[in-house]
Amino acid sequence: MIKNFNFIFNKKIIYKNFFLLLLFFFIIFFFYFSIPNFFNYSPQFIKESLKINNDIDIKDISKISYKVFPTPRLKVFGRNLSLKENILVVNGSEIEIILSLNSILKYKKIYYKKIIIKGGATIIDISKINQLFNYLKKNKQKISFKENNIILTKNNKYLFEINDSITKISSNNNRQQLSINGIFLKHKIIFLLNSKLEDGINIEIKIPKLDILSSIFFRNKDSFGIFNGFVNLEVLNNFFQFNFTKEKNIKINKGFVRNNIINSSFEGEITLQPNFFVDLNFEPTILNIEKLFPIIQKKYFSDNFDKLELIKKINGFFTFKKMFSGNISFENGEILFKDFKIGLNNSIFFDAKISEFGKKGKIHFNILKTIKYKKKSPKELAISGFIVPSISKVVFEKLVFDKEDYKKEKIKNYEEKFMIEVVQKSLSNIFNNSKMNNFFNNFNN
Repeated sequence: MIKNFNFIFNKKIIYKNFFLLLLFFFIIFFFYFSIPNFFNYSPQFIKESLKINNDIDIKDISKISYKVFPTPRLKVFGRNLSLKENILVVNGSEIEIILSLNSILKYKKIYYKKIIIKGGATIIDISKINQLFNYLKKNKQKISFKENNIILTKNNKYLFEINDSITKISSNNNRQQLSINGIFLKHKIIFLLNSKLEDGINIEIKIPKLDILSSIFFRNKDSFGIFNGFVNLEVLNNFFQFNFTKEKNIKINKGFVRNNIINSSFEGEITLQPNFFVDLNFEPTILNIEKLFPIIQKKYFSDNFDKLELIKKINGFFTFKKMFSGNISFENGEILFKDFKIGLNNSIFFDAKISEFGKKGKIHFNILKTIKYKKKSPKELAISGFIVPSISKVVFEKLVFDKEDYKKEKIKNYEEKFMIEVVQKSLSNIFNNSKMNNFFNNFNN
């Protein structure tokens, strides 16, 4: 009986001691994490501490609070925050400074291991990304964003904006990463930038709903400011790939484009300053113009056409070789097709011009064809006119055969014959070789 009593008594002592020990740790825990509540975190103190220790500027602090959970942190509301020399600028956000546990009692300085930025907008200049990564590597801190609008610029020029983003910026050893998940043009976007000091910068962009996947790699600049890299881009089953070198202009080589309409290699040069200008050479192995033309017809020659401003911004030349040859030039919203030659032996030569788009738009053309008869000498046929894509109409204005200038009535008859035998209610048929050759071979028979 006495032994049982002693056992129960000893057990109570153990429980009591355990409870007292637990209470002791709780009190220590509570006071340790609550002590910062008694510190004087004045706006001036925070501004000076972050500026001196971390080269961070916070302007117009309106409110400061300390929170214990989920981890000790300061919540600061300020008009804007900027890192060293404006390599990153934050406007109208709530800033959480996650304090380091081992320095929580050092009230004369603020030591933190992470900054969380909520709401507002953040401007990140891609041209200063290495400076940002170097800053993070030197300070060994992480920056993350929640429900924040990220505005990406290059040399202070607007590129694009990602809304309602979750963003992380980190630096570990020789690898740095900028990760953004948010909304772009009402679609979810994933933007990932990786930088390796010994290699270069790789940018990946994914927009799943639009079936867009791109990878862009920039090798590090040399001492003369020249850099190069390569681009892989997939958009709705359209695949683009090319290498580039940036000197004064952007030189493109080993380019390739592939989809269900075209397979082609390309190379050339793009000028950005003082005006955008492109000069590209294409060598297609596959080009299905019968599929391509109805798409152009629908997008650029209909009531819904609203892309003239985009076309006006394109200036330059597209040169085609291999399957056919010719040049397409873009200048101030006008598109010219020059010196086109289709076919190897029995070729068709043509020029064309597009100066008006939409439902009233027209494609003016000149066609030159040499017709070879079995027993007769070859004769030359020249046709001038225009196409009205919105109503699938071809109009002959001038027709010269074997140096004979046909009159209007005869031209009209051949126009109707062309519409019946070739067009057949679909302009894509003018790119059908068998139909076109049949029309030319039986001309004047």
